[in-house]
Amino acid sequence: MRKLSGGNVQKVLVGREISLAPAVMLVAYPVRGLDIHSSYTIYHLLNEQKKQGTAVVCVGEDLDVLMELCDRILVMCGGEISGIVDGRTATKEEIGKLMMKTGGTQG
Repeated sequence: MRKLSGGNVQKVLVGREISLAPAVMLVAYPVRGLDIHSSYTIYHLLNEQKKQGTAVVCVGEDLDVLMELCDRILVMCGGEISGIVDGRTATKEEIGKLMMKTGGTQG
């Protein structure tokens, strides 16, 4: 693996973790630095893991991606949880308010 580029190492590591059939996967910025095709492949693999019953915890900052991937989105502001929203129905405005502690829902 020492001869692979950073992006290829990242893809190998994601594949290795998925092959272990984990009950929980924690991914932080899983596609940072990857090309668009590789990014969509990894998003697809993470969604497949969810369908198979794996709990996927994703740390990120791209709201479009988080809203597409996540069932629930926990928002933090100032080191504290400011709210949890349904990732399938939340709006960027609702999440933005939570990011600034100006309102939102907890649940």
